[in-house]
Amino acid sequence: MDNLFITGYNKIYASAFYTLNKAWITEQWNLENSDLKDLLDPENAIIKKGGEIFFAINKKTPIGTVAMIPHQSGFYELAKMTIEKNYRGLGIANLLLEKCIFFAKEKKAKEIFLISNRSLTIARNLYDKYGFKEVQLNSQKYERGDVKMCLKL
Repeated sequence: MDNLFITGYNKIYASAFYTLNKAWITEQWNLENSDLKDLLDPENAIIKKGGEIFFAINKKTPIGTVAMIPHQSGFYELAKMTIEKNYRGLGIANLLLEKCIFFAKEKKAKEIFLISNRSLTIARNLYDKYGFKEVQLNSQKYERGDVKMCLKL
């Protein structure tokens, strides 16, 4: 994939942020209100609050995405990470996660956290590989969320 690159948010990719995430979420679950808040208005929900949305672009087409959603000072939520089905298993999620970690370090963040589901074993292996540790789940943001993981920076 010689034409693959990772880029930050651009309005032209806003619909891809929604479409890519809707596709993976609805493989097993329903879109929740918290999903819709972030996906339908990413500029106000994420970008204008100091967050970022990264895209993996292949031949001008978004094939993957991830968001860094700011929370209290020094904390970012890693959210909405997905890769289009035909491109999974090629290491693209690694590139997106590395971009998120770099972004958080540039912002002098203390911690990145995420809410996931135990059934997502491939995602869990990715998070383990980068040093995320499971902590007590103290969030009701997602009904499907049954595990919280943190990476101290």
